[in-house]
Amino acid sequence: MVEQPVESVFSRAWDLLQRNWIIIVPGIVIGIIMGILRTVLTPAPMVYTTVGGTTVVSHNIGASLLSGVILACLGLLAFVATQAYTTGMAGAAWMRGKTDLADGAAAFQRDAGNIIVTLIGVIVLGIVAAILAIPTIGLSMLVFFLFLLYAFPSAIVGERPGFSAISESFRITMARFVPTLILGILIFIMSFIAGLIGAALHFIPFLGPIVGQVLVQIVVAYTTLVVVGEYLNLRAAGAVPPAGPTQTPAPL
Repeated sequence: MVEQPVESVFSRAWDLLQRNWIIIVPGIVIGIIMGILRTVLTPAPMVYTTVGGTTVVSHNIGASLLSGVILACLGLLAFVATQAYTTGMAGAAWMRGKTDLADGAAAFQRDAGNIIVTLIGVIVLGIVAAILAIPTIGLSMLVFFLFLLYAFPSAIVGERPGFSAISESFRITMARFVPTLILGILIFIMSFIAGLIGAALHFIPFLGPIVGQVLVQIVVAYTTLVVVGEYLNLRAAGAVPPAGPTQTPAPL
C-alpha cells in the first residue's frame, strides 16, 4: 500500500469521526464517573468555632492521604480505560470504517497490561523531560511529546508489549520527523483552542461545563483518530513492521 500524505489522514479521520460519534462516549462517561468519585471520596474539612468565637478549619491528614491514594489508583484505571476504549475504537474505525463500544472493551481486556507498562515508561520519561525543560528552554518537552506520540497506538493497535511500544514510537518519529512535527503542531493547536473554549464555557451555569466536556472529548477523539490513522498508514506502507493481528485500514 502506498503511504498516504498527512493531509489525507486528517481528512479521513474527520470523516470517520462524523460516522462514529460514539468514540467520544467513553471519555465523557469516565470523566463523569471520576468527577462523582472525587466528590464522594474527598473528605470534607472539619469546621468548628472556638470559645473565643474564632472559626477554625481542620483537615484529617490521614483521611486525606488515604483518599488521595484511592483517587490516584482510580485515576490510573480511568486513564487506562480511556486510552484503551478511545484508541481501540479509533483503530477499529480505521480498519472497518465503523466501530462500537465492544471494540473498546476488547482493547481494554486485551491491552490493559501493555498500556500500564507503557504508561510507566511515559511517566518516567516525562519526569526526565520536565527536569530538563529549563536548561533546554522547553525543547525537552517538545521532544517528549513528538517521540512518544505513537506510543499508545503502538501498545493498543499494534499490540506491542510494554516498553516496545515506546521504542517503536521513537523509531517512527525518527524516520518520519517532519510529518510527525506537523501532526504534533496541529494537535497542539486544536487542543489549546478546545481548552480555551472549554474553560470559557465553565462560566455558564449547568450547561457550560457539559458542553465544554463534550467539546474536549470531540477533540480528543479526533486527534486520536489522526494519530492512529497515521500509525496504521505507516504500518500498511511498510514503514512500521506489523504486530498482532494482520489488518489493514480501510482505503483513504
